[in-house]
Amino acid sequence: VISRYGVDAQVMIHMEECAELIQAISKMQRVTNTGADDSAARENLVEEIADVLICVRQMQEIYGITDRDIQWMVEKKCKRQEARL
Repeated sequence: VISRYGVDAQVMIHMEECAELIQAISKMQRVTNTGADDSAARENLVEEIADVLICVRQMQEIYGITDRDIQWMVEKKCKRQEARL
């Protein structure tokens, strides 16, 4: 996908997908707070999470970021949060 459409186009798509995830989270929160049936909002949230996960993998490829790099940062941030608690 990256080689076909190019880095610039894919990076723009990644930003759009992140925005769509933000909207899906907001919708899920609104629906949950009203007590309405949340099945459609949940399905949309799952779809948008999947899209963003795909984008994360592409960004890793574009910028040379390994799973190990990410895991290290996750652990660092979790330790910092634990220290705050």
